[in-house]
Amino acid sequence: MPERQVRADEFSKYDYYIGLEHIESDTGRIIEYQKLRKAKLKSSKFPFDDSCILYGKLRPYLNKVALPEISGVCSTDILPLRPISTRVSREYLYYYMRSPSFVKTASGKSTGANLPRITPKSLLAIPIPLPPIETQRKIAEILQRADRLRSRREQANQLTHKIIEPVFLKMFGNPATNPRGWRCRKLVELAELRGGIQLSKERRPKDHPRPYLTIRNVYAGRLDLSDVRYIEVHDEELDRWVLKPGDLLVLEGGDRDDVGRTAVFRGELVNCVHQNHVFRVRVNRGLLVPEYLMHYLNSEFVKSQFFMMAKATTGINTINMTQLKSVEVLCPPIAIQKKFEQIMKRLDGVRSRQVQSTQEVTELLHSLMQKAFARQLVA
Repeated sequence: MPERQVRADEFSKYDYYIGLEHIESDTGRIIEYQKLRKAKLKSSKFPFDDSCILYGKLRPYLNKVALPEISGVCSTDILPLRPISTRVSREYLYYYMRSPSFVKTASGKSTGANLPRITPKSLLAIPIPLPPIETQRKIAEILQRADRLRSRREQANQLTHKIIEPVFLKMFGNPATNPRGWRCRKLVELAELRGGIQLSKERRPKDHPRPYLTIRNVYAGRLDLSDVRYIEVHDEELDRWVLKPGDLLVLEGGDRDDVGRTAVFRGELVNCVHQNHVFRVRVNRGLLVPEYLMHYLNSEFVKSQFFMMAKATTGINTINMTQLKSVEVLCPPIAIQKKFEQIMKRLDGVRSRQVQSTQEVTELLHSLMQKAFARQLVA
């Protein structure tokens, strides 16, 4: 069980704070160790140190699990777990708790409709396969090597992505200052916006299963279609909900850098619909090119606006439809937008190969996890 909470008047003993927003989904990366004085905390928190595993109990499907390298305090939506070192390797348990099978089990045991959480009691009741401690260490070493390879692939993706910003700024200037003096219009004047479909028991796929894109599929500048869910959507509903090539998908909420992240649907899936936590933006093609708007909404300028608009609830920042409609969009001439689109298409060839490589390494990591925890991995 987690240790007793630290009261606000005891915070002087600690230097750092970690909230849910500081742990990256799926990767285990700690984005930031926030200085405690900067965090301005008022309520009690859990203490942790470098012998703990930090587990995000809110929305377990987000898979926020991390190995801290220092001591500090963390959000009460994070459970600091201290493995018994004589029985289980910290690194072995960390990888097991990140594995797809564990995430599925923990998500199934969570309670609460809008903000599902798993209780400490339910979490600790999940059985853990425990080979001898030396075997655990060897398995963890193999998984660490695969994880480092995945991390290097992701870093290469990020470097390629950074090329986009200087190209965008050179062609359109800084949106914050609008040096070209282009007209600014509200997004609602340039596009049709619509919410998505809420998953329910009645939507379980039966006679009319349709691909269903969720927040897990939408990243800044790309869609991840390696794991697509299906729901029941009848033929007569498709006209209202179906995605068309060129539609933009914008996230309602997430971590600070995730709220409002945007990708373009290019018709990859037939009769595809989307989640209620993802907005659909269908632009007027005479005024905007989808590729341009996607990069505009993903720019640092607009991301900062989304964050200022967002309402923060237990580490999750969210925007609503009214706020999205009110976003001001620079409207350069269509010819310039189309030229930018052609440049991005050439760059996308490189990015798609890198993304494919990253997905292959991620699948390798998941495969190794599955074999390791089914005692099928030869160290």
